[in-house]
Parts: sequence; structure tokens; C-alpha cells
Amino acid sequence: MQLITDKDLYQRIWDKIYSDYAFYPSTDSHGKWLKPEGIFRTYKLGKIWNEEQEAVINFILCEVIGKEMYALDWHHDCFLFDPNERIPTGYEYYDDARNCNVYFPEYYPNGDYHFFVSKDWTLGLYGHPWRKELIVAGEELILAIEKNLAELGLKKQYS
Repeated sequence: MQLITDKDLYQRIWDKIYSDYAFYPSTDSHGKWLKPEGIFRTYKLGKIWNEEQEAVINFILCEVIGKEMYALDWHHDCFLFDPNERIPTGYEYYDDARNCNVYFPEYYPNGDYHFFVSKDWTLGLYGHPWRKELIVAGEELILAIEKNLAELGLKKQYS
């Protein structure tokens, strides 16, 4: 896991999400808030995931992506990480250089937008905390998530 400290990279990542993905942060319960490129599906999230459910998502990311990807927490620290690192749920550390705590986001968006996306931007999980929605992008990732809907407490959303 590596904290993204390069301000230009950080800005390019969020610029892409805002422009290419039409990211519209809002507490509004209607309308689109994100539109990834390619194939994607939206799911309704149930209760906050426990450690076992977080581990299921991590296993899926290991199997489908299996290499370095972005972990993005809107208006907070963002990371490059490999899901094979198996970062524990609730992981945090103190950054002496910045005099602050650093929190690695959980897969369930528990307070802010959490995005986990492959570095080539073809696969990703995009979570909306207030609408309790998860957008899954990329056919292979969708298929893997679909096999675990009941265990994850996800329900397909239809437009």
C-alpha cells in the first residue's frame, strides 16, 4: 500500500472521475451520480459489511484484478494498493510528517464515497454512502460480484 502523495496524480485521478465518469456528489436520492465507461451494474447495499464480507470483496478483487489498483476516498487520502496485501478492515496509522491519522477505506462506503478501481480504469467498485449504492464496472467483476449477492446483501437495481 502506498499513499498517493503526488498532488498532480491525485488531481488527475479525481479530474478523470469528475469528467469522464460524470461524478456528481450529492445526497439527492434520485438521478445518476456516476457513469463509468463500459459495462456496469448498480446494486443496493444492505447493512454495513462485517469483516467476512469485506474479505469476500478483497478475494474477488484478488481474483479479478490481482494487481495494483487505486483506493479512493473522496476528499481524503487515496492509495495505490494490491488487494493481495490483505489490508485489515479498519486499518489506520499515524503519519508523523503530516501530523495526522491516515485511514485506508473499507470496501463498504461507510461515510463517504469509496472507489476501488484498476489502474487501467476498466474494472471498479464505486460506492455511494447516502444512497447505499454500489456501482460495479467491468463484466468480469460484475460476474464475480453476482456470484456473491446473497452473502454480500446486495440487490440489483433496475432503472
